[in-house]
This record gives sequence, structure tokens and C-alpha cells, in this order.
Amino acid sequence: MKIAVEAHALSQEKITGVGNVILHYLNELQRIDTKNEYFIYTMEDLKHLNIGAPRWHHVEFSYPVKRLLVKTRRRWLHLKDETKRHPGVMLSVETMLFRIAKIMLEIPDEIIFTYKLASSLKKNRVDIYIGTSTYYYPYFFLSPVRKVGILYDLVWKLYPGTMEFGNRVRMTLFTLRNMKKIDLLISISENTAKDARDILRLKTRIEAIPLAADPEIFYLAGASSVAAAKKRYGIGKKYILTVCTLEPRKNLKALLAAYQKMPSRRNYQLVLVGMAGWSNAEFFREIETSDVGDNVIFTGYIPSAELAPIYSGAEIFVFPTFYEGFGLPVLEAMQCGCPVITSNTSSIPEVAGDAAIMVDPNDTNALAAGMETLLNSPTTRKNLSTRGIRRAALFSWETSARMLLASLNSLK
Repeated sequence: MKIAVEAHALSQEKITGVGNVILHYLNELQRIDTKNEYFIYTMEDLKHLNIGAPRWHHVEFSYPVKRLLVKTRRRWLHLKDETKRHPGVMLSVETMLFRIAKIMLEIPDEIIFTYKLASSLKKNRVDIYIGTSTYYYPYFFLSPVRKVGILYDLVWKLYPGTMEFGNRVRMTLFTLRNMKKIDLLISISENTAKDARDILRLKTRIEAIPLAADPEIFYLAGASSVAAAKKRYGIGKKYILTVCTLEPRKNLKALLAAYQKMPSRRNYQLVLVGMAGWSNAEFFREIETSDVGDNVIFTGYIPSAELAPIYSGAEIFVFPTFYEGFGLPVLEAMQCGCPVITSNTSSIPEVAGDAAIMVDPNDTNALAAGMETLLNSPTTRKNLSTRGIRRAALFSWETSARMLLASLNSLK
């Protein structure tokens, strides 16, 4: 078979979430699949993935509208950051104008890209097209192609208020429509698959394939590596860790409130790892005006390859998210031997099993009590660490890739 994979996320310098999922699937498929031919589609350069397997091809679409859109988007993001740091009328107006220009360019760009992609699928006689984002899918095809999509979560449906308006509108308008026309939908957890069937009433064939934490990236790091990482990021005490995009859905306000309620809070720094996401200005202000602001560290984005010592050195990992399609940071922390406290909602119990303490994400008192109790009990932390490593070993990218390949082969 000939299989095409949309891998736009691998054009970005910094990859998280979706990009990591695509990267691991493609790396494993290169290793285990010697029969099928692959076409990897991107809108810009292909980064992070090294194509070395026979019958694997990279197809990049570059054209004037796309190049102009890329420049416009970069300028808009730069201006948006500048406006946050230095608010002003002129800067705000310029930011708004570039945002409008970006939106106006996106419409013709998507039409042009869809045509080019559809033409490429026809020319290369592709049998299966894998769209790695259900909200972004070609508007039309020019040849008979079996269509596969990957479903990560239903945030746009269940927690729309935690998303940026533009993304929420786009996903509401296109995601459901796209999922209905797909031949096979791959869900990253059983919980997300169940939500798609029960809430969206989807009749599309859905198969749940779990994610995994790469053991070469996430492992129990040694003391010297931990010490070096702590020094690099200015961590001077024992610390409580969370790793996520800093946005409302991750429930960081509850984490801050629980941290403030802890009697022993001054003994531990709170370390927040991740890119600043949408609508976090109020959260940052709350920290600045709190009595623990001097004890909170923002590291910003840290590449996955550098996270093991950060996870391994933490006393506990806290992840009080409202909703997750899978909850990969929980698995990463467990694989690094870090005791976990997390939410009892959505897919988290499916991932954590009996290897984490789970609480209601809306109950800051329970979260604070759980953190305090765990920090004061070395025995419990050791037990959770052991169970977490054992639990994480049940997940592997090779197993997931083989499950995906079996699903693709069933479409012949």
C-alpha cells in the first residue's frame, strides 16, 4: 500500500503534544514496516524526523501564498508577545492588522494546499491518507483514498471555555464534519473513543490506541544529571513539579491555591515547565501578587530530551488538569520514577491505574492535603515511584505503532 501522512507539526522548531505523537509513530513505522510506501506531507521543512527507510518520501508544498502566510503569522506572533510586554495603542493596532491579514491569507492558503495535496495523492496513487488533526482535513480529494484521522480529545465540545476563541470556532465548525467522513478514526484513549461515541453519536469506526513515553527520553536520571538540571533552571530547593502548556484547561489556578494552603509550602519550590499558552495573564498576576511568588519558577519550554532529570529530581509531580485526551505527562513522570498526584477525570485513571493518587480537580483542599501527605511520607513516595515505573512499562510506542499498522492494513 501507499500511505500518506500529514505531518505539519514536524515543521515547527518546538514540538509538543501532536508533534511528539506523529514523530514517535513515524519513527516506529520506519523501523517495523518494510512493505508499505510512505509519503510524509508538510507545509514547510521537515524537522525532527530523519527519513532513512526505503520507500519513504518527504513532500513539501511551498508556494507564494504559503510563504507570505508564514511571514505574516511569525510577525503577528512577535507583535502579540510585544503587546503583552509593552501595551500600547499603536502596537495593539498593528497586532490586530497582522491578525486580520493572517486570517485572510489562511482561507486561500487552505484551498490551494488542499488542491496541491489532492493532486499529489492522485499522482502518487496513494491508498490511505492519515490526517493527524481532525479539525484540519482536506476539503476534497481527486482520487479514491481511504481516510484515517487521529482524535486527541474533545476539549472543543466538553470544555470550550478553556480554548482560544479562534481555535474553538474552527474545531466546532470542522471537527465533527471531518470525523463523519473518515473511514477510520484512531483515538488516543478508550475514554476519548467513548466520548466520541456517546456525546457526538459518531457512527465512524473508532479504534483506541494508547500513547507511550519513550524510554530513551524518559527514564530515572542519576543524581549528577538532576543536580545539573536544577542549577540550569535556578531550582535551589526540593520542588513540586508540573509539566504542561500553561493554559486554563490545565487547572493551574487550583494548583497554585493548593500550594498556598500547604503548611510546608516554604520548604518546596513550585516548578512550572511548559510554553505559555492561551489566557494565562491572570494566572501570572495571581502568582506575582501572592505570598509564594518568590518560590515559583517558570522554566518555559524544555525539549523532551532534557526533561528526564527535571522529572526525576522532583519530590512529586502534580497534574490537576480538568480534562485530557490521554495525559502523557502523567506517564512520563511515572516512567522517570516521580510520584504522581493527578485528576480523577477523563482518561487519567485509564493511564495512571493504581500508580498515582487521584483527586477531584475542583477540590483544592483535597489536592493540598494529598500533596502535603505525600511530601511527608517517604514510604508512600517510594511505593508510588515503584508502581509508576511498573505501570509505564505497560505502554510502548512499538506496540502502539503495530496496532496502528494492523488497523491500516485492515483498510485494504
